[in-house]
Amino acid sequence: MTQQLVNIDEEYVEELSKSSSEPDWLTKFRIGSLRSYLKLPEEQSNLYTKYALNLNVNLDSLREKLFAKPDGKSASIGEIAEGIEKGYYYVSTQSETIASKNIKELESKGVVFCDLHEAIEKHSDILKKIFEQKAIPPDGDKYASLNSALFSSAWLVYTPKGVVLSNPLRVRFYLNSMKPYFSQTWIYAEGDSSIALLTEGYGAEISGTASEIVEAYVKDGASVKYSNIQNYSEDTVVLANKKAICGKDARISWILGYFGGRAERSRLESTFDGEGASAEDIEVVFGDGYQRYDLVSDLSHVAGHSKGRILCNSVLKDNSRSVFKGMIRIGKDAKASNAYLAGHAILLSPNAKSDAIPGLEILTNEVKATHAASVAQIDLEQIFYMMTRGLSEDEAKKFIVLGFLEPAISRIESEDLRDTIHNLIEAKWHGKKGLVKKMQKEVLFEEEVQSKMQSKDIFEGHYKYR
Repeated sequence: MTQQLVNIDEEYVEELSKSSSEPDWLTKFRIGSLRSYLKLPEEQSNLYTKYALNLNVNLDSLREKLFAKPDGKSASIGEIAEGIEKGYYYVSTQSETIASKNIKELESKGVVFCDLHEAIEKHSDILKKIFEQKAIPPDGDKYASLNSALFSSAWLVYTPKGVVLSNPLRVRFYLNSMKPYFSQTWIYAEGDSSIALLTEGYGAEISGTASEIVEAYVKDGASVKYSNIQNYSEDTVVLANKKAICGKDARISWILGYFGGRAERSRLESTFDGEGASAEDIEVVFGDGYQRYDLVSDLSHVAGHSKGRILCNSVLKDNSRSVFKGMIRIGKDAKASNAYLAGHAILLSPNAKSDAIPGLEILTNEVKATHAASVAQIDLEQIFYMMTRGLSEDEAKKFIVLGFLEPAISRIESEDLRDTIHNLIEAKWHGKKGLVKKMQKEVLFEEEVQSKMQSKDIFEGHYKYR
């Protein structure tokens, strides 16, 4: 196959699958996904059509970059791996991957943490089980279908029944060429197991496309904590689809930080198939320049006594834009469910803009459900008050922003992850790009805010009862 003759069609997808020695069932899945991509609209709900981003992602634009070479100015694999020398991790670019030496220790516990090649070669039984019940089907969302047709990178995380891992797993990826990057992550937690996974996406200053699918299969009594930091370059289009399916008394925690990308289109859903299942979704957005964020976060209560929480806090500077769309769905068999959905934004510029579109779809009674949304300019009186205490105007604005985001950040249990997000906010405030080094913490501020947040449950407010 030459660069002049290449075409992204069914023949190309079949060739891509064969080059990775994939089984026939996966090849057929890819081809079906491509067919779905070609016929699906960008937005399936007319309610959201006018808010859709103009992503300019199509097969023609992707084909032009299929043979792009790594950017010569990109960070080295050693620089990318800096700061995560301990634990279980993979560090990857589009041209090479390194792994921590102690990943093999996980095998003694029956835990699987591997890439696509190893998953196909050694764990095809787990892989087939996942694809038979695919959380994100090939005909559900246009860009998820595109990913399912073209993904060439993937990570499989599997924990056997009753296994509890105290240390988180980690994947750090660096986009180092204009070649489109399509990846999937599959987390399969058997009953009563517990696992935490942190993924990070960074990139060189190049025009690229990064697409990811994350699926969590959380069986009865299991717990999954998934965290993602997105800090690609501001010339990158980011396409993300995430979904969790939770069994009886299962728990899923999503921690998502959006900082990079020219445009980010994110779709996330937590589905409660078993009674007593729960989910908590915390999202932090910081946009500047001409960045665009199109975020959807849904809760789907199928079984009763389930509990869902979503909080998205956005800060927007310059000419950046965000739209947050969320839906609480409570089915007819989901009595005694409890759901909360909130999207709040603070604008630091008259040219910044944010929209919030929360919704409820309730098909039964005896439930608690509420949604909330707010968009406001930064409070001038607060700025003046802090300036009278000796801060400059810029410092006053920064601390107001930190105070606005802290209720969400304080929910994060991992101190290391909280520090990472604080560092990214600090870097973004000062216009720093790329990989972020550790900075000195604002100790006084953090201790003061943390003490206030510990006694306050940000999800306990005024509920609408039905």
